[in-house]
Amino acid sequence: MQGTSGPSFDTVDAGTPVAANRRYRLGIADLQLGMFVAELDRPWVDTPFLLQGFLVDSPDELETIRRVCRYVYVDLEMSNPEVADTIRRAEDKTAAPARDLPALRPGPVPARVVGESVPAPQPVRPPASAAASRRPVLTGPKVPPSRAETQVSANTRQRFRQLALSGSGSTGTARAGLVDRMLGWLRRLRGDEIVPISHAPERERAGREAIKAQLKPGVMLEEYPVKVVFEEALPQARTSFTRSHDVLNTIAVDIRSGKIPQVAEVARAVDDMVGSMIDNPDALMWISRLREANLNTYNKGVTVALYMIALGRQLGLPRKDLSLLGMIGMLADVGNMRIDRSLLEKPRTLTPAEYAQVKLHVGLGLESLQEAGTLPPEVVLGIAQHHERLDGSGYPGGLKGDEISLYGRMAGIADVFAALITPRAYANAIAPQDALMNLFEWSGTLFHEPLVEQFVQAVGVFPVGSLVELSTGEVAIVVAHNRVRRLEPRVLVLTWPDKTSLSQPIERDLLTQGSVSGNRVRIVRGLSAGAYGLKMRDFYVGEVARANDLAA
Repeated sequence: MQGTSGPSFDTVDAGTPVAANRRYRLGIADLQLGMFVAELDRPWVDTPFLLQGFLVDSPDELETIRRVCRYVYVDLEMSNPEVADTIRRAEDKTAAPARDLPALRPGPVPARVVGESVPAPQPVRPPASAAASRRPVLTGPKVPPSRAETQVSANTRQRFRQLALSGSGSTGTARAGLVDRMLGWLRRLRGDEIVPISHAPERERAGREAIKAQLKPGVMLEEYPVKVVFEEALPQARTSFTRSHDVLNTIAVDIRSGKIPQVAEVARAVDDMVGSMIDNPDALMWISRLREANLNTYNKGVTVALYMIALGRQLGLPRKDLSLLGMIGMLADVGNMRIDRSLLEKPRTLTPAEYAQVKLHVGLGLESLQEAGTLPPEVVLGIAQHHERLDGSGYPGGLKGDEISLYGRMAGIADVFAALITPRAYANAIAPQDALMNLFEWSGTLFHEPLVEQFVQAVGVFPVGSLVELSTGEVAIVVAHNRVRRLEPRVLVLTWPDKTSLSQPIERDLLTQGSVSGNRVRIVRGLSAGAYGLKMRDFYVGEVARANDLAA
């Protein structure tokens, strides 16, 4: 502690006060033994503290936190009583309690472009005599509640909401995305808000130059309109995902057994993925989320590859570059196959020696891959840099700012997002919407802000396959985005408003069937995987899968 006046607390943006779970943001110099660290100033996956939330009970842990963080959030209720009392005594004079993150509420829906809204299909309540045949009431999450990775400021929430609304009425074309992208690149440079492109044509020109400056000379951006409707794109998506999954499993077996990995097979599998994503990105995203529960630690690279390709597609990169991005995602973490699995799944803080060993996976992966032949330089660079961070806090090179390539920056964003929304042995997943807002909070410090904004546009504020709660109280799953209004996707309603599970899910298009009793139905918040005991795959086997043509 500094001096005798108690700890120094940073002011945190106002919001809904935390009543039962008081959290304070402390500068790292004020952290003490006996404090419970609930949040960090960076992703947990970028630190040795693989367990999300822990009591600082050893000098080694305290020193490690001070080495990797600038500030943390401390939970009083879970800290040692004497330490918590010290903070409470200082509260009236110097403390500002951290605040909960309210759910994103998009606000009034703009007037529809064409046509009238069509009443949403409504489930029919079974008679009382049939109540026993219904699935049981789901009164709460069957898994521990997910937690936000970090405290998200009011400013970040506002920026995120503005971005969501700015894309909610777009046409969905690459041209419209390009305009938004150009403006986004200028926000930090100009320090002001987004204005309509018609009011600032000079920003469009400057934005074009800003984008081109990040690309190789001569690269021409392309438009990728959706070519195939969702249902028709599913068969190719299933085949593509299965092939990529099998290829990555084979690579894992080869590396663990000391064989030369068949990198050429990865390139062919990625090319299939790119074709599917170009035709309709929602289909492959959907299959990925359905199959997520069956993926192990070593083949999460398929998911990262999808996010890399989605981001490249959003930026309008040529197909060849999309394939390079997919290869980076597939292969970025193959070095983990040469790391002791017990370290990767250790539920406590890694020692400095253990963390140093885990960080070797980047070099070990490149070493194994280069034995298989020459990799494209862009792929090597993306793999080498996917754990680098703009502020120099990443590894293995501690690169900063422009020292990190465009592909390295993109890989870092996709890799962290996949880690946040994926359940792990030592941590619960968080809702995709919360993960995106976390990326926003870290943008400008750890991640490139314009790329983070484009990543949100690429995967959607409520990504395909994510659970959401509707304004009616019903819980639904996002099936596919409407390219006209991204905040009004197609969803499959899974529960009644009281969270009682429906015996038969009902599909609803919030764009064309978004009215119930004359009121617009909207998404009020995202939910983490497994909330209310709901598992996506349960609704896509047997009759339900065939009826909706959505089976994995």
